[in-house]
Amino acid sequence: MPPAFALTLTAEEIEDAQMASYSMTFAGDQVGLIVRGKKSHSHEPGVMEQHADCILSNGAPVGFFGEGNGGRSNKSGMGMKGEVYDFAELSKKRAPYVDLHKAKTLGVVSTGLFVSVSNKQAKLFDDYWAALDKSPGAFNLLGGNCSTHASDAFIHAKILGGGIPGLDTPDHLYFQICKERKGKCTVLSGYFGFTALGAGYLIGIETV
Repeated sequence: MPPAFALTLTAEEIEDAQMASYSMTFAGDQVGLIVRGKKSHSHEPGVMEQHADCILSNGAPVGFFGEGNGGRSNKSGMGMKGEVYDFAELSKKRAPYVDLHKAKTLGVVSTGLFVSVSNKQAKLFDDYWAALDKSPGAFNLLGGNCSTHASDAFIHAKILGGGIPGLDTPDHLYFQICKERKGKCTVLSGYFGFTALGAGYLIGIETV
């Protein structure tokens, strides 16, 4: 029998949910960090092999990216403007980050860190991203990158007490959260997919 949410999803989205090892929704008491390119809790990807996205308290994916050279990504990190990608933008520009089928086809493995928070912290976390979307500023590879802004969201929400130890990388932020929020985190690694569902999102993860 199809799952209870079948009437609101397409056939492909239902297949994604059934294929996933885990399917979950957020209820306003969790937020998340996703480290792209991180294959497991202990795996430490190279500096240029990782990217940080976040999950809002309704399960929506969001992240900070740099754009330059006529809208194309610029790996040098120079002369780039910052952009906040929501689900719609991620679907267009980073589809394997939100489409489980494409993530699996292209081998895009991520590790998600799901953090239990208070309702107040969840709102502050969401508010940070909403404000950044209105005024994203510049992207700088050192000190103004995806992990810097993910960190700022956790700090703004009073989930973390300070900035990333050492170089601003997604993996350093990941381990900082694990340490400072010990006992409040759940970790899953694999192929990630997001599907709009009601006022939030269904998160599907096929573990590897």
